[in-house]
Amino acid sequence: GVTRVADSATSLLEAGEDAGVRMPFGCRMGICHTCVVSLLDGRVVDLRNGAEHEPGSRVQVCVTAPQGDCVVDV
Repeated sequence: GVTRVADSATSLLEAGEDAGVRMPFGCRMGICHTCVVSLLDGRVVDLRNGAEHEPGSRVQVCVTAPQGDCVVDV
């Protein structure tokens, strides 16, 4: 139920934390997979390799950024 505006260079982890949401994380580098959540709506991009993910995907919030409006299940 929290909304946060973020640019496409800001990870979902950073955006969530800035909004006061307790986000799952471990290493903050995409290695441990502790931060994996479901992408419910919208699109995100992996900041490491540019791969785009669509709704229904499981994404790592520490290494993905929004590509417009998106909803994740934290």
